[in-house]
Amino acid sequence: MKIKASIMLSSANLNVTDTLRLFKSARLKVSFLVPTATGLEKSIMDATAEIREFMLLNRLHDYSKQGQGQEHKVLLNTTLLSQGRVEYTQTSLYRPSTKSGDPRIWIGGLKQFSSPYDLLAILASPNGIVAINCSQSELSSLLDPSGMYYKEILAPAVVTESEPARELLEKMKEVAKLGYVQTKRMGDTGVGFTLETLLGIEANSSKSPDYKGIEIKSKRQRGGAGRRTTIFSQVPNWNLSRLKGSKELLDERGRYSEKKQRNQLIHELSVVKANSFDLRLQIDPSNDYLKQVWTAQEPYMMDVLWEFPLLKQRLSEKHQETFWVTAETDGKNGTETESFWYRNIKHTGGLDSTVFPILLELGVITLGYTIKATPSGGAKDQGYLFKMNSSDLDLLFEHVTEYDLAS
Repeated sequence: MKIKASIMLSSANLNVTDTLRLFKSARLKVSFLVPTATGLEKSIMDATAEIREFMLLNRLHDYSKQGQGQEHKVLLNTTLLSQGRVEYTQTSLYRPSTKSGDPRIWIGGLKQFSSPYDLLAILASPNGIVAINCSQSELSSLLDPSGMYYKEILAPAVVTESEPARELLEKMKEVAKLGYVQTKRMGDTGVGFTLETLLGIEANSSKSPDYKGIEIKSKRQRGGAGRRTTIFSQVPNWNLSRLKGSKELLDERGRYSEKKQRNQLIHELSVVKANSFDLRLQIDPSNDYLKQVWTAQEPYMMDVLWEFPLLKQRLSEKHQETFWVTAETDGKNGTETESFWYRNIKHTGGLDSTVFPILLELGVITLGYTIKATPSGGAKDQGYLFKMNSSDLDLLFEHVTEYDLAS
């Protein structure tokens, strides 16, 4: 019988989304583990797909190249923070000789510093890793840049800004000093065109980033920060799916709308729970798949699936280093009398692909089906839309920094 050594992050005794946001605000890349009572008793935890990717991307360890058995075990120097104490120990990374050798991880001395279902954060450091028991630590104090632990232990793991970002920030400070600037183009695009003109960026139709690899997104100051936004769209892998296209998916899972007088499947899906259509997302870490399953029967029936490497690739294509600039306005929107004061910036940089599955698991990222029947009997969709709240976009990046240039 398989040992239940670690479990889904949603079972943690601490809010994972809020904890992740604290680390992002401190410009620290992090992954998480949640040990079970059995795992603590047996001194064993599963090295989840997120942990394996985190280790690989930070050049700490590659499980795919590791042999099975104790003779191939790898030890990493580890600084363990919990209960206001520091323990210097080692973390073992290995694959047992039994069966397929599922990747394992164990932090030495963890039994004395953790309870079942505690949320453990893993960070990369120059000499190995830092492990923090978030459930038994005062994180706001621990992540304070003026604190002793931060300076001595966490500061080396902080993600730094690029030189182009520092250069662009200085240019934006000069623009902010101008105060309100009259628009240089009427219409909705005036806010972006005016800023690019002030920065000396020539207008063009290229999809490449605006400034030395940095995308600049400008908008007028408005409400609605909590609205859901599409972060990317990706069709399922029909070759690997049971259903082979939008038409089959609509025919099998859609419902007739009396209002629209058509069959349609316009619904949101989440990993957390099934929707009213009995549809749910399911993460398959062993195959690196995201599946959509029908939960009205046991075992669940898989309808369609996506491969995680492709989803992460699509996400990377859409989101790189960005300056999100918000302008206060004066005058009527879109007219020649409108003027802008570019004073607020949110700088997001370095897509953190390791958190994508985590945000799916927590229900922060959902999937929207947009399929409807056509008069000819076919099916039309507006994309398979992966969405999240605008206010949660920060969680996707390695670092997020906000600036009020007026101050």
